Amino acid sequence: MSRIDDLIAAQCSDGVEFKAIESIVLRPANIRWADQGSAELQYIDLTSVDRATHAIAETSTITSENAPSRAQQVVREGDVIFGTTRPMLKRYAVIPREFDGQICSTGFCVLRPDNNIVLTNFLFHLIGTDDFYAYVEANERGASYPAIPDNVVKKFRVPVPPLEVQREIVKVLDTFTKLEAELEAELEARRRQYKYYRDMLLTFGERTDADASKQASKQASKQASKL
Repeated sequence: MSRIDDLIAAQCSDGVEFKAIESIVLRPANIRWADQGSAELQYIDLTSVDRATHAIAETSTITSENAPSRAQQVVREGDVIFGTTRPMLKRYAVIPREFDGQICSTGFCVLRPDNNIVLTNFLFHLIGTDDFYAYVEANERGASYPAIPDNVVKKFRVPVPPLEVQREIVKVLDTFTKLEAELEAELEARRRQYKYYRDMLLTFGERTDADASKQASKQASKQASKL
């Protein structure tokens, strides 16, 4: 941390300025479906964002004919998207290159960082802080299906140190994010391994009967195919 401490001491001697998110992001655009013809695009819905890894997982292919009403926002590489519907589920992610120019749900607030002011991954890490989610929880609306408006999200004030300081902080936090993702993947693999051995070791005779039944079924299918 000494490198970061030295940079802060040298470049932020008067403290770090806080700014509203709306002042450090650019305005995204909506798609004009009438201009798309039969073009196929990938649709990022709320469920597309993995809540553990904060990566975009499964998407669907849409066209102007079958696009859901919420499929409106064009995303670009480096955008930070934050799920504003049931926001405490913490669905947020950075748009990678493969989804540049694709579509996301209006259930996301699209934050397009002005990289002259703030780095993409610096904004991404800010969106994951306890302070941000305390603000979200205090400002979400609705009981059974809570949500927070985009303009309220953008009122949240974040620290904006010089870019060189941001780069050093991002290096550290990205390293921990990568380690966390690797540990999560390893944990999921161990869960599957445990389930396999649990089911194999604790079924005893019933497992044998089930296996025998499956084998008999396979043999019957083979005999039927010969007739």
